[in-house]
Amino acid sequence: MNRILLSTFILVLLTSCTYPKPFDFQSDNTFLITVSGAIEHPTTLITDPFPTIEEILQRVRLLPDSDLSALNLQTILHHKDVLYIPYKKVIPCVSINSGSLADLDTLVGIGEKTAQAIIDYRTSVGLFQKIEDLLNVKGIGQKTLAKFKDRLCL
Repeated sequence: MNRILLSTFILVLLTSCTYPKPFDFQSDNTFLITVSGAIEHPTTLITDPFPTIEEILQRVRLLPDSDLSALNLQTILHHKDVLYIPYKKVIPCVSINSGSLADLDTLVGIGEKTAQAIIDYRTSVGLFQKIEDLLNVKGIGQKTLAKFKDRLCL
C-alpha cells in the first residue's frame, strides 16, 4: 500500500512539474543598434543579426566633422550595442607671426630656446611669409618642421 501511494505521489509530482524553455535571447532574429555622435539624428536601428559598422554607417547620415579614422569598419556589432561616431578633433593652429613663447612651446619638437629663437627671428627679420621660412631659424630643420607643420598658421 505504501508503495502504491509513494508511486502515485511521485507520478503526480512529475506530471505537474513544468520545465522552463531554453533561453532564446533573439527569437525574432533582429538586433537593436543605437548610433550617436557625429550623425544628423541619433537613433536606434533595427538590423539583421551581427551587422558591421560599415553596414550601419550606410543607414545614417554623417555630419561633415565626423571622424571615421578611429573606427574599424569591419567590426561586428551585437544586439543592443551602442555605436558612437567620434567628431574630428579641432586643434587650434599656432601662429608663427603672433604666437607667444608659451604658444610656440606647445609644438612637438620645440622647446623654450627654439620658441625664443622664432620670436627673435620675426622681430629682427620681419614676419614669416610662409611656414617653410621657419627653416631659416637656427635649430629648425626639415625633420623638426615636419613634426609640427600641420599645427602652424601664419
